[in-house]
Amino acid sequence: RFHSNSSPTCNAIASSRSDGWGLYSNNEDLRRNIMRTKYHITPSTADNKKWINISFSDDDDTTGMNHSKKISKNKNNTSIACVDNESNATSYEPRSKVPESVLQYERQLRKIQAADRASKTNVTVHDHLETVYVDEHVVVTNKPSGILCVPGINHYKSLVDLVYEVYGRKKRESTIKNMQNESSKERKEKSSLLLPSSDEPLQRDSMIVHRLDMDTSGIVVFARTRLAMSNLHKTFRERSRTTKIYEALLVGWFDIGKWCSSLDNDDTNATNCISEESFGGGEINLPLQRDHRHPPFMRVSTPESEAEARVAVRDLNHAGWKKLVAKRPKPSITHFRIISYEEWMGKHPVTRIELTPITGRTHQLRVHCAAIGHPILGDPAYGFCGEAHMNGGFSDDTMTEMSPTCASFELRQNIEELVKFSGQKMCLHARKITLDHPLSGEQVSFEANPPF
Repeated sequence: RFHSNSSPTCNAIASSRSDGWGLYSNNEDLRRNIMRTKYHITPSTADNKKWINISFSDDDDTTGMNHSKKISKNKNNTSIACVDNESNATSYEPRSKVPESVLQYERQLRKIQAADRASKTNVTVHDHLETVYVDEHVVVTNKPSGILCVPGINHYKSLVDLVYEVYGRKKRESTIKNMQNESSKERKEKSSLLLPSSDEPLQRDSMIVHRLDMDTSGIVVFARTRLAMSNLHKTFRERSRTTKIYEALLVGWFDIGKWCSSLDNDDTNATNCISEESFGGGEINLPLQRDHRHPPFMRVSTPESEAEARVAVRDLNHAGWKKLVAKRPKPSITHFRIISYEEWMGKHPVTRIELTPITGRTHQLRVHCAAIGHPILGDPAYGFCGEAHMNGGFSDDTMTEMSPTCASFELRQNIEELVKFSGQKMCLHARKITLDHPLSGEQVSFEANPPF
């Protein structure tokens, strides 16, 4: 409904100008501001660590006060071009080296493949349930890539079904019945599987307190009692006492030194950053918004994309979708640390990286990695010819200009071909989680090594 090539209705997203700026034809200040949008790189050597901050300037940050004032000031001065969708539907789309027809075909193909994986995978306790820890109140599992955490709208068998089958209410009743005929030693060994009689056991869906994407592997925590569920929900919601650490393989070598050397200044920190022997790390501070061209996926929010999204919502409101509103972009922060530089399949450069989400936006890690020119290896959405925008929403040319270490088009294409040939799943793994135990309050950590 967001994008129909067969409809001749007025589409304010498309532009009648060949450079794609018809939307801002009477607003040159906004146009010039968008055209110079680029990353603001700040080097630091605090605590003797090589560290960079990748963000937007205050003028380009769509979550800041400066942008809000510009939107309010220019709200009634924006000229909107009304053209036929079919004749000019892609003129405002970020340009890519891959033809739009090919991208559309690949997106549809990936949707079909994702549905096939979810429906045809025979999800079993033996093959897909790896228990890292269990007590009376929580179950911690190591989720494999390729299965759902929850059933979803199609009700495919998922990880929570397996957890409920082994550790849920029905299992408790069955275990109690079987234990009556066992020795005291055997009963003691199985006691950890039981729920305390004073707490009401949960239904299947109530055991869920957080989740991972289908293609992401790693640590997932489930509640077994109502009290544990309530406390865990509070813990994940507040985030102050919860830390998640992910590990991923990125396409190309993400060299912090090259980012520092790209700075056009004589900053001493930049010089020290380059000379530091460690691989280093940093912070990606880029706001995210829902990508209205490719829902339900996300993209990096820029003044251009936010203006386009507001116009799209306005069109939909006029077309009868009165309840739709343009949601504001959200601040999104990811900390990262380079672990190693490797060669995948013996010859293709990849970067092993540790990712810590400070905020918890949808697909945050995947979009942030794609937006610095290094998508996660095997990402079916934000990788090469994925369902969403490549490069976190930027064109290939823009990405090359903004990222000093951007993975080349040829490298991304070659790796994608090998991913398809080898059946390699997305290399993003929730390696470690630290949180307060929902009953004792003691801080506990659970960890599982990545399968790649």
